[in-house]
Amino acid sequence: MTRDDTPASPQIQDLEHIPLRAYLTFRISKVHAKLNAQATRILRDASGITLSQWRVIALIGPHGTTRSADLIKEAALDKGLLSRNIKTLVEDGIVATKTDPADKRVQILSLTEAGQTIFEKTLPVTQARQANLRADLTPDEVETFHRVLDKLEEAADL
Repeated sequence: MTRDDTPASPQIQDLEHIPLRAYLTFRISKVHAKLNAQATRILRDASGITLSQWRVIALIGPHGTTRSADLIKEAALDKGLLSRNIKTLVEDGIVATKTDPADKRVQILSLTEAGQTIFEKTLPVTQARQANLRADLTPDEVETFHRVLDKLEEAADL
């Protein structure tokens, strides 16, 4: 029963008895943690970089240049974490930064030669990982999975 003593919908009643380990958010979080741990090991072994650093490198690499604000949107990275990663990558000579002449508040990011080398060396490793993750999934399952993620992402924006 709900607060006004009207019966709850069957769907809501069913949800009241779902154990925490069956919550969508719990399962997503658990898989996310495992995938991040796996990616961290693979990236450390392949290039000696962190997962957050790879995300920055991988988002800059195909475009040549990008704005830090675009990285925040695209990667859904915390602004502070992104800023720290960019600072480290610049200090390590992997990413170059310059001020946008049209807007002095905007940073333009690009890979240095060393950064481009890391990108080209690491991309095939991450592509192989993606292939391994998809190996036991049918194309229909991958498509359905992406549709479900799109719906969950949209629901999270509400």
